[in-house]
Amino acid sequence: MAKKFDYIGFITGSHDLYQRYADAWRLNAKSYFGGVEYRNGQYLKAYDIDYQTPAETINTYDIDDNGIQSAKYKTYVTPVSTRSEAENSQSTASNFYQEKLQNVPVLPYTRLYVSEYNAILFRTPPVRELPEDPDVDAFITNADGEHNSVNEFMSQIDTYTTVYGVVWVSCIKPAGAPYPRWRWHSPLDVTNWQYGYNMNGDLELKRLVVRVTTEPEVEIFQYFTKDTIETIFIPFDEDTDIDLPEGAEFIENDDKGFYRIVQENELGYIPVRPVYQSSKIYNGIGHTPIFDIAQIQRSVYGDYGEIYSSISYGAHPVTVVDQETLNQNNYSVGAEPGSVISVQNSLNGQPNYVFEFKAPPLDSIEELRALVEQKIEKMNQVAMVRSDELIKASRSGVQIEFYDSKLEAFIRKKAVSLENLEAHSLWPMWYDWMGKPMPEDLTVSYNRLYSQKGLENELKEMEMLISAYERYTQAFGEHAEESYEVETYETQEQAEARASQMGGSGFHTHTREDGVTIYMPFNTHDEYEMRAKMQMDAMGENGDFKEELKEKLRERLDQLIEGSYSVNSL
Repeated sequence: MAKKFDYIGFITGSHDLYQRYADAWRLNAKSYFGGVEYRNGQYLKAYDIDYQTPAETINTYDIDDNGIQSAKYKTYVTPVSTRSEAENSQSTASNFYQEKLQNVPVLPYTRLYVSEYNAILFRTPPVRELPEDPDVDAFITNADGEHNSVNEFMSQIDTYTTVYGVVWVSCIKPAGAPYPRWRWHSPLDVTNWQYGYNMNGDLELKRLVVRVTTEPEVEIFQYFTKDTIETIFIPFDEDTDIDLPEGAEFIENDDKGFYRIVQENELGYIPVRPVYQSSKIYNGIGHTPIFDIAQIQRSVYGDYGEIYSSISYGAHPVTVVDQETLNQNNYSVGAEPGSVISVQNSLNGQPNYVFEFKAPPLDSIEELRALVEQKIEKMNQVAMVRSDELIKASRSGVQIEFYDSKLEAFIRKKAVSLENLEAHSLWPMWYDWMGKPMPEDLTVSYNRLYSQKGLENELKEMEMLISAYERYTQAFGEHAEESYEVETYETQEQAEARASQMGGSGFHTHTREDGVTIYMPFNTHDEYEMRAKMQMDAMGENGDFKEELKEKLRERLDQLIEGSYSVNSL
């Protein structure tokens, strides 16, 4: 017997793959944002001594009328985020671990790599052939309702697919809106999904849950099926008043009730698509090198934390005193340079102790720094980004070109993914909402040339094609399809050269009435006539070949001039 579908459980629950990848997605996102978001992740290793050691301190002293220190005080430094927190004495760094979180630098390598990829891909804007339509013109300048153009929106898609490996993009026409909007959703917001096969054997999305927001009073979800688009409001407390839009109905549930707004899905399919950074791992899960890069960045961050601890704990002196000296100084003995410590005199009137500052060895710090540099170099290799060290270590320009080729192939996959998303998903959904057929001439092309070398290769290939066209014209003649004339030559070499152009070899001779010997291609006249007829037949079937070749060469040159991209094939 089939198990009954758990409606509210599906909405409030999460997919097994979501639970597996959620922590990695969060790390990737925090690694990209850096700063406060990264520190809040608390990725530094904490030791027991970190919690037992007070945070930074400031020593202050009382001086009597004679200028002699009479008292000493310690004040703990407590870094806070706002002035109000400081005025209210809200402590956030009461121990050394919190101090480390505040002071260890976060170097956002992930953001640098992601931005580099995005800059390469969008160095030249995408080219779109769109129909003349007032709605389309308005949409391309405000694709998501937040005044981001289509190019800006797709740039965001590229950025966050690199961060997460996948994002989900929806196309929905709000009630009363003149045209649909595109929105993107991070995989952390798409909490549950279900795929299945239709009657044609094609895999399609059956159900999808998007967490819209989580507020202190209510959690809001959108639930998609092929028949409806539902907005679900789930209060955390039944006694809490929440703002609800008009038309929300209350649904009783065994556990607790919730509110729901149901909108008919006019399309008959779920207008949400996953877009993968390059390749799909599972349905709803995509691969990205940021999974590995973020882990290395976290390791480097941890090494910087160890360096900070080594300097704080190991590069400062520790004063060892007896109880009597401690009592004599009112239990206030400092180890920092400049501290004043009172000690008893010996019997001969000389001090019992001489305190001398000696810097401890810092070998461990040097080793950590070397380790950090190695990890950064490995991170550059994973990211396929050339570093100065890599260039110096490369034995030849071929090795450097190999790294460039890998990066270009990576960016090219991203371009193909975005082209497919627009041409095969977003624009068809947009026109379905508008009740219009998808224009047959709508095209989307993203930049394929990511370096000066790539442009040089493209131009070199164009030169070869033009040369091939010239050889074609030389071989078949400008008007070969219009007439056929017997070709004769004055020398053996000319006849053999023509035979080679026509795909054969050899020559044969004829003697004219005036006694002059003429030379013709191929070993026999019959072979020559056969070859000539083959050319005539080919030209009869493909009489427009030259014009098509000219047109495609012209199109490819125009693309290179206008957008530094091309269809990359004839």
